Amino acid sequence: MRIRSVSLSVVILLSLAVVAAEAESSFQTYRNARFGYSVEVPSDFRKGEAPANNDGRVFYDRLSEGILSVFGMYNALEASPESYAAEREADWEGLNGNVTYRAMRKGWFVLSGTVDGEIFYERVLFSDDRETIATLLVRYPESEKERFGAFVTRASRSLRFAD
Repeated sequence: MRIRSVSLSVVILLSLAVVAAEAESSFQTYRNARFGYSVEVPSDFRKGEAPANNDGRVFYDRLSEGILSVFGMYNALEASPESYAAEREADWEGLNGNVTYRAMRKGWFVLSGTVDGEIFYERVLFSDDRETIATLLVRYPESEKERFGAFVTRASRSLRFAD
């Protein structure tokens, strides 16, 4: 009986290791040298062409109309996270969007809600010196909420500036 219990434990641990490895390999790190940020994106999303100014990329979900955009910019107008969050919220409202979630911490903010039958999630991160801003913007059909939840969480938590 003890051998069977040990064998079952080994099988469970190996299965968990395989699942964890698959979860890790299902994301890739996108790095932007111009603005010095990185983010993890789903590996099966199709990477769009680099824009001429090399500020970021758009990644397209192969199974839906969902997109994940990441881009950087210089904070030339010296916006604070608070003032830029208010500006972005007004932009969403101007698109007839409904912001239903707001979070603000030192150096970053998140806005999320709906617009045109889609869910949007926007995380904006300021560099420590506040000279640079990196933005993660994800938009996807409301019907894909459950599937995109893990993508959004992982990408959002991974958005950072290089040390």
